[in-house]
Amino acid sequence: MRIYGNIMLDGDFFRGTIEIKEGIIENVWHHRKENYEIKGTVIPTFINMHTHIGDFYTQDEPKGSLEEIVGPGGYKYRVLRNRRKVYQGMRRAMKLMEKGGISHFVDFREGGSEGIELLLKASKGMSITPIILGRAKDMRAQGIGLSSLTDHPWELIWDMTQWARENKKIFAIHFSERIREDVDKLVKLKPHFVVHALKCTEGDLMKLKKENIAIVITPRANLFFGNMPDIPRLLKIGLTVALGTDNGMISLPSMFREMELAYKLSRLFGGVEPIEILKMVTLNPRKILGIKDNQIGEKARLIVFRRLMSPYELVNKSGVMDIRKIIF
Repeated sequence: MRIYGNIMLDGDFFRGTIEIKEGIIENVWHHRKENYEIKGTVIPTFINMHTHIGDFYTQDEPKGSLEEIVGPGGYKYRVLRNRRKVYQGMRRAMKLMEKGGISHFVDFREGGSEGIELLLKASKGMSITPIILGRAKDMRAQGIGLSSLTDHPWELIWDMTQWARENKKIFAIHFSERIREDVDKLVKLKPHFVVHALKCTEGDLMKLKKENIAIVITPRANLFFGNMPDIPRLLKIGLTVALGTDNGMISLPSMFREMELAYKLSRLFGGVEPIEILKMVTLNPRKILGIKDNQIGEKARLIVFRRLMSPYELVNKSGVMDIRKIIF
């Protein structure tokens, strides 16, 4: 299969042709129109870098403060008790993500080993790949994903970090979402990435940058609780930034919706180029997670859109109906 049009593989768009055989990229012709079957726009599949899809099934509006809704023992933990509905919600969320061009999602999995088992069961037969960061030392998960520094004893957090490092697993943690937390303690953990960092000072962010710690932001969930990430500031400091959709009870797991809001919110703080937002759902997650694809000789994971589109249009005015083909 050959596709001609606007192509993004390494962070920049070029007009050219890409050839895929049996799911592998065989050839890429920059600035050349070869014989082709499809004309359109080609970008890497989306990666949703932060989800809690276990609470996706709930239909009630969450009420209360951030701590009351998602904190330990809060509303979401009551929601998670119904395993049958949690399972059904997970299946529905994953199907929606597949249709929206998401090939991987990083789920901070509550419920210990039992919660990990439930997601593994729910994901059977799906094309999408869950990257499970659990709250238990479980080799079936891809790593550890903790709620925050202030939610757990330091000894437990340190122990989890060491287990992840020893087993070559990912370690990530929510950080400075509701209140400012101790960045010096955080950098000792050497997480692969942190989520939110809303209450960080510029000095805190500089320390994250120095240690090459990436940040995952979730603008729609943040806005639900009255917070807004300053995306231009993060990029100006030079941090690697990726997007996630966060709690299933609050936001549809759609990277289209997340990109649009991220782009528009960024304009309140000076703005960023649309291509930078696009990188936050395609290339930056691959960099953080170490996923290698979309090169000659490597697996193709691509979204093919029906027409020629610009980065601005992809970020700000596109949706599932614009997708012609998804290659996982």
